[in-house]
Amino acid sequence: MNTIAVVYYSLEGHTKYLAEQLAERLGADLVPIQPKKTYPTKGFAKFFCAGRDAILKWNIALQQPLPELESYDTVVLCTPVWAGTTSAPVYSFLKQTDLSSKKLFLIATCRGGSTKRCFERMRKTAKGASILGEERFVHPSEQTQERDEAQIESICSVVQEHS
Repeated sequence: MNTIAVVYYSLEGHTKYLAEQLAERLGADLVPIQPKKTYPTKGFAKFFCAGRDAILKWNIALQQPLPELESYDTVVLCTPVWAGTTSAPVYSFLKQTDLSSKKLFLIATCRGGSTKRCFERMRKTAKGASILGEERFVHPSEQTQERDEAQIESICSVVQEHS
């Protein structure tokens, strides 16, 4: 049985792409977080709705059932950065999921800005989890695979060493 889960939320596909790469290399299970209501993917509404929910720390409704993580020792958690912080779906997942006995590696994907507040919120909300590390990726995709290779390998080494 697999002891590693790569849990992610992705709006535009960058975070999903990275999560798939990590799950494949780690031999981990891939677990998507799915909000009940989908976010707009274009225009002003995308930035307004996503930014509002992230900044106000809205605990949004997620599709049920939530992913079962009891059988996993290690969770790699991937989020896009929204308005400088954790996306609302990942924040809500953290609020609704007990990760206190888990080893957790945090990953944020962004357009290039700071991820400091994102990681601070994730660490604070994942109470009791043992944080293995944090990594920031700028718009990961097939086009950035060569650039991102060393980071991906580093994450896999840390996760495998502690699993």
